[in-house]
Amino acid sequence: MTVLPLQTLRNRDLVLIQICPSSVLAFMAVISLLLVQWVGALAALGFLVSGLALVLRRPQTMLSEVWQYWMVLTIPFWCLLTVLWSTYPSISLRAVIQLIITFGIAISMANRMSPRGFLRMIFLAHAIVAVLSLLFGQIRADGMGWLGIFGSKNAFAAVMSLFVLVSFAMVLDRLQGWLWRLAAGFGLALGGMLLVLAQSSGALLTTAMALMFGLLLMGARWMTPIQRVIAVGLGLIAALAVAVLLFTLQDVIFSLLLETTGKDATLTGRTDLWQRAFDEIARNPLFGQGYQAVWVEGNQVAEDMWAEFGIANKSGFNFHNTYISNAVEIGIIGVALQAAVLFGATGLTVFWALRDPRAETVFLAILMLRVLMLSMVEVVGLTQFDLGTVVVLCALVFGMRARWAFKAQEAAARLPPRPDPARPLPAPVETEWTEDGSGPRPA
Repeated sequence: MTVLPLQTLRNRDLVLIQICPSSVLAFMAVISLLLVQWVGALAALGFLVSGLALVLRRPQTMLSEVWQYWMVLTIPFWCLLTVLWSTYPSISLRAVIQLIITFGIAISMANRMSPRGFLRMIFLAHAIVAVLSLLFGQIRADGMGWLGIFGSKNAFAAVMSLFVLVSFAMVLDRLQGWLWRLAAGFGLALGGMLLVLAQSSGALLTTAMALMFGLLLMGARWMTPIQRVIAVGLGLIAALAVAVLLFTLQDVIFSLLLETTGKDATLTGRTDLWQRAFDEIARNPLFGQGYQAVWVEGNQVAEDMWAEFGIANKSGFNFHNTYISNAVEIGIIGVALQAAVLFGATGLTVFWALRDPRAETVFLAILMLRVLMLSMVEVVGLTQFDLGTVVVLCALVFGMRARWAFKAQEAAARLPPRPDPARPLPAPVETEWTEDGSGPRPA
């Protein structure tokens, strides 16, 4: 929630506090998504009500947002097309409608809030969830990992990872008020402790890499432009190397982690899982089988995978790779659209953080870097009623807004300087049109 500066009314002992309604509604939408696994359908309803209230609060702005960010909306509309050939069209249609709503809420959220307001809103919402997870959380049945108020340790670890990143960015930014930085310091300690307790190796590794890249971006303010390019280039190469390592040596790395942490063996065997996914992709490589039409009870592919990996409740399972999993559902065309969003958002936010390294810009950049690394081993973002989707889309929209602002500044800088009002203007030169009408010439 963004609280505007206090305005003390003269001649009265009153203080007027102005609160931005868009920030309040955005906060309610985010906190609702964070509480879905704890509260259930009521929290999902809270997201819908507050999110749609945010969108419909300014109908004229909503129409301009659709026009301005039409390229972002190509993903849900492609998913809508997959309903035509989906194995389970009714399931796909329901999921797509929810996805379109999620996209609309995320775009409005990022277009109607300041980046700093968004940063603080994310911090407050995650701080509340972290405290609730500490007070009312529980440990997993096998004792391997703290669940907090979530249904799985991976979901809990993802939220705490985001909490660590936002707290880290606020602590290092001197432009933040001392109260915010103090609160962020406590948040960094609490979020880090809970992230370790979650015992999610993937979340720990990607969060650590993102934090190191964040230190690099914060330090870039004292570098020359050439030094910034070299340093960030090396950082991106290192992050890409880690992502490729996670992808190619998946079973080896996780087998080693299983031996050292004592976890169960359900994390291994992903190579076989991916081979099954490639077989499914080959059946319809361009268009896929339909949005969210794979992991459905009765679908033979899903039933075989659940049986092979011992997933008795037939939920919470996927192909453990964003691009492979989505290629099965929405085809190579859909994956290309999604990759454009993920890589585009990463490029825009990193560029923005390099030009203006502040808490909000660094947070969005390291967030996207973490998403890219995690996309190699998990399914991240661009699903309905999902906070990861909302945050990624907000990062993209904020990055686009910043890019347009930089272009406007550069265009303004190229304009001729305004005349000095203290100096008299030269006498105007009379002109007349040439005979062929091509333009004026001196008289």
